[in-house]
Formats: sequence, structure tokens, C-alpha cells
Amino acid sequence: MQSIEEKAIETYQKNITFLEEKHFDVWRKIYNFETALSQGKKEERYALDFKEEYFDVVELSSQNYLYSQNSDFVAKELAKKVNFKKNSMLFDGFPMFYGYEKHKDKFDDKAEGMEGIYPLMSYYLENINPTDEMIEIEKFIFIGAGLGGHILEIDKKIDAEEYFIIEDDLELFRLSLFTTPYYTLQKKTLFFSIEENKEDFTTRFKNFLQNSFFRNKYLKYLHFPAHSKEKIKLIKNVLSSQVFSSFPYKTNLKKYIRALHYLNSGYHFLNLNNRFQNNTLAKKPLLVIAAGPSLDENLEWLKKNHKKFIILALSATLKLLNKHNICPDIVTHLDGFKASVKHLKGFETKEFLKESVAIVGSFTPLEVLQHFTKENIYIVEEHTTYYNKDFYAYSGPCVGSTSIMWATIMDFKEIYLLGIDFALSKEGDSHSKAHQLTKQQYDTKSMDRTANSISFRGDFFQVKGNFQEKVYTNPLFYSSIYSLDNTLRLIKEEDQHIYNLNNGAALKYTISKRVNDIATDTMPRVTKSAEILKKTLNNYSRERLTQEDIESLKQRVLFAKECKKILQEYENEPLSEYDALYRYNLISLALAILQEPTRERANLINVYDLYLSYTMPIIFDFFNTKNLQEIPKHIKKIDTIFLKELFEIERLYEEAIDSFLDEKV
Repeated sequence: MQSIEEKAIETYQKNITFLEEKHFDVWRKIYNFETALSQGKKEERYALDFKEEYFDVVELSSQNYLYSQNSDFVAKELAKKVNFKKNSMLFDGFPMFYGYEKHKDKFDDKAEGMEGIYPLMSYYLENINPTDEMIEIEKFIFIGAGLGGHILEIDKKIDAEEYFIIEDDLELFRLSLFTTPYYTLQKKTLFFSIEENKEDFTTRFKNFLQNSFFRNKYLKYLHFPAHSKEKIKLIKNVLSSQVFSSFPYKTNLKKYIRALHYLNSGYHFLNLNNRFQNNTLAKKPLLVIAAGPSLDENLEWLKKNHKKFIILALSATLKLLNKHNICPDIVTHLDGFKASVKHLKGFETKEFLKESVAIVGSFTPLEVLQHFTKENIYIVEEHTTYYNKDFYAYSGPCVGSTSIMWATIMDFKEIYLLGIDFALSKEGDSHSKAHQLTKQQYDTKSMDRTANSISFRGDFFQVKGNFQEKVYTNPLFYSSIYSLDNTLRLIKEEDQHIYNLNNGAALKYTISKRVNDIATDTMPRVTKSAEILKKTLNNYSRERLTQEDIESLKQRVLFAKECKKILQEYENEPLSEYDALYRYNLISLALAILQEPTRERANLINVYDLYLSYTMPIIFDFFNTKNLQEIPKHIKKIDTIFLKELFEIERLYEEAIDSFLDEKV
């Protein structure tokens, strides 16, 4: 008869073989850890202890036990907690809104970005109760593996298709390889996050969401009691910052269409893909000014020293700069919503900005552009590639991170960042007092609590500070930090220096520097000239599409017609009365539309992807409801709502390009 020790070793060996074949990154961590142990570079902190009928883990330094009771019993008790209810022990993938008919006349342009989804949400909420139960749990998250016994117990109970297994302690996870046969789950889709930092965890969890995205409405989970709750916050942060809910499909479609209007109006379109080679101002210090709380803290320094720099200012700072007679050389703007026009209200913009160059995203409202002299405006395409594929611009989730990327591409050698905090101030301020739209103050004493709801701006967590050990950031700010870190790694040259002057979050590839440590007394006053700057920008700009670009637009129309044909063929097929077959047909339709993106396909595919990412989880969860009655009636109604907007997306896109081409002719 096989001994307990022999069985544990056999389980470990099979797990190691499984991880090496299927999850090599996890295997590599285990291998490196064991190598460090054998070389005396690490010491074991835990030991596996067999207690007659069960295993436990003892911490060698304290002799404390992880379970302190029968771990098999604990596993069974944890499994009992898991239920199929739609309002218990789960992450809600995205918000739902009810009663849109009563409020749609008051929608702003951002809310209108989901106009085709509201009817589907309302139908769901009218027919599904929060206390309803799921027929099956398809995706499940384990926050903490312990010795892993509860993972197998819960799998017996729910038999999910996909599991996301989190364990922040590599050594503890290694011990679980002796006790839990993870290899028996190899027919499932498994994602392991073992001792990962915030960035790596975020990437892996996004991959988990992307896989079978149509199962993401409700994500059931279990938190192992001894495991940190920090990953709960990170999961909520990823969910709250999903692009399809924070920047809806119709908004993206409008962004693509608005760029066409500017193409037909003779504006400069700026290429910020390749580093500028002949920027005659590159050796002059550039100060990027944003509306974070550090702007207020350093305002007196700015008033005294602004003439020592070329000034690149975000539009949200303009009213404050005007008040103190600090004229920017470059103004950046990305926000495409009408509310952003407030940044240019309340002062005489035409006179103040007559020598300022505007570098703006192609979604920028015309009402913003009208405050600048037209020849001083440079528009940057936002993922449209109407100009050829090499005509591109790096961009981040916000105008602050994007402005830093643009300044780097323009090859400025000394870049100083002011008001780019990506974090709360000590007083809990999110922005400068000058910010017109999103300035809020939060109670920093409550930041460490785990909120019960998901908010794109409101669920704060700690990151490394620039001057402080830790500062509080939120999903919106963190997405900018993450994007900026990854992009600067690619585009920043060794001869460029970026100085972070803010009492906010630390940024990779920047140098922490306090304003009083800048030797401004020895810096000469910068002689500025809008004409010199415009000459440089003109070298990297175009005002007309080539014939090749026009042909590319015609190919986009052909692809739109192809999508329309796919939709028509689907519409003409008999509608299934069985929800399982109906869902299968929806997946087939999505696969037919979401083709490999090319220059000509990418924009329409992106809009469809954003629409499907929101609607398909709603539909799939609707039919994943126990005791649902009148299924054929529901299928017919839901399919009508769903398909109507798919056709509408194609119509708006095709008509916009056709109209543009007609004007060109």
C-alpha cells in the first residue's frame, strides 16, 4: 500500500510535469525557487505537516499553523459557501441601467454612447430577479489557494469551464503541489496567478476576461480566509476600467466618424509615430502642465519660472494659466465630449491662445477647435489610420499620459512634469482646484477598505509614491500609469530625461525631482516662436489623403458591406427556440464579424467588439437563469434588439465613409 509520503511525492511530480507542459511560467517560478533553496540563497519558511488524517502548513519561525484544524474539513466547509445565486459572492462584470426611456432625453453625449444597449439592459432587468439562480457557473475565481483542497471540492460542486487561481505566496503554492492534484483539472481552462505584481496580475486577469468574454457578466469567486484581499481590489479595478464600459461602442464609432469631417476641412494631421529628427526646439526644457493637485502646490514656483521653459499645457489648465498670464506654447486636448468645452469658457481665449499651437485628438469637439487659429491646429488620428499605416500616434488612457508620450516622440531632451500626479493628494484631492470637470475630494482614512461596488474613479488602492512611500490611486489613474510605463520603455531614448516634479505616483523611466532643486536661477529665459514650432510640426504633418489612402477608404466600405451581408444571412436563418443553440449561433455570428483586423477592417471590428463585449454577456447570463419560462419568446425579443443595433452600426459607418468620398469627388 502506498504511504502518505509516497502519494504526496507522486502528486507533486505529476503536478510539476503538468505545469511544465501547460503553464511554463508557473513551473519556472517553482524551479527557480527550488534552485535557490538548494544553493542556500533562500531558506524555507514553511513545512508541510501531516496530522494523522490531513495536511497542514506550519510557519517555521512562529510554529503557527495555516489551518489549525482538519484541512479537509475546511475545504468542504468552504465549498458549502459557494452558491449559484446571482447576488452572492461574485464580481459583477459591468453596470446595468434600468428605465432608460424615462431619462434618454436628458442623456449627455457620453451616455448616448450606449444607446443601443439600454433596451437590452431594460429587458433583462424586467425579466430577471436579483435573487434568481444560475443554471451553471462557467467561470470561477479562487483568491488564495492554501493547500488547494477547497479548489477540488468546489470543482466537484460546480464543474466550471474556467478557473482563475490566485496565490500570492509562491512557497505555499509549492507545498500545495504535494497535496492537490491540479493535473486532474487539465481538461478545464486554467489561469494561474502565482506571486505576481500588480502589472503582471492585471495583464493575466485581462486575458482571463478576454477568454470566452461572453461569460463575464457574473464572475463567482471564493476568498480563502488567510489570503490578502488586495487582489479583490485589483480585480474590481480591472473590471471597472474595461474599455467597452468606460468608452462605449457608439462613442468610438462617433470618434471614427468625426475624424472624417476634419479630413475634409483642411486641417493639419500630425504624425506622432516616429521620433522627430529636426526639432530645433528639442534642446530647450519643456514643462508639461496638467491639472493634478501638485499644480496648486507648486503654483508660486510656476508663476516665477514659467518663462524658463517651453510650456505644453493640457486644456484643463488654461483658465488657471490665463489668470496668471502664463501663455502656453502647446495646448493638448483629447476629450471628445461636449462637457470638455468648459475648459475654454470664462476667459478671452482667442487673444490668449493666438500664438499657441493646439495638438488635439481627432475626437476633439469642433467647439474646442474654434478657440484656436486654424493654421495653429494639428490633429492626431486616434487609431483610425485614414492616412497610411505608418501615420500613427502613441496614446494613453488620458490626455496627461498621452501628452508625455507626444513630448517624448517630439524628441524634447529635458521634459518636466507638473500636475501629473495620477494619485490623490494628502488632503484627498484628485485634481487641481482649477479643474472644471472631475475635481473631487476623498476621505483618505477610508481608502484601505474594500468597497462593495465597482467604480471607475472611486475604488482606491496604494502604489509607490514619487516622494512618499505610498500614495492612493484609482483604476483610471492606474491605467494611465501602467500605459505610460509600458510606452516610455519603448520610445524614450537615453539622451532624454523626464523629471517627475509631483507629490503623486512614481513613474518608471522618470527622475524624481522637487521644483526647488531645479537650478532655474542659472537657466536662461526661453526665446519662443510659434512659427519655429509650426515649421517643425509641418514637417511631420499632412493635409490631404493620397490616392492609396482613398482606395483604403473604399475597401472599408466593402468590408462594411461584407458585415452587412453576414448579418442578413444570420437574420434570414430560422431562429432557434432552444437557448443553447441560440447562444451557439451568436458565438458563430461574433466569430464571423470579428475577423483578423487589418487597416481597413480594424475600426468597424473594434466597434462591433465593444458592442458584443457588453451585450453578449447580458444575453448569455439571461438564459443562464434557473426556471426561466417562455424561452422562445425571450429569444425572439432579445434577438430583435441585438440585431437591430448591429445593422445600425454598419449603416452609420458605411454612410459616413460614403459621404466623405462623395465630398472628395
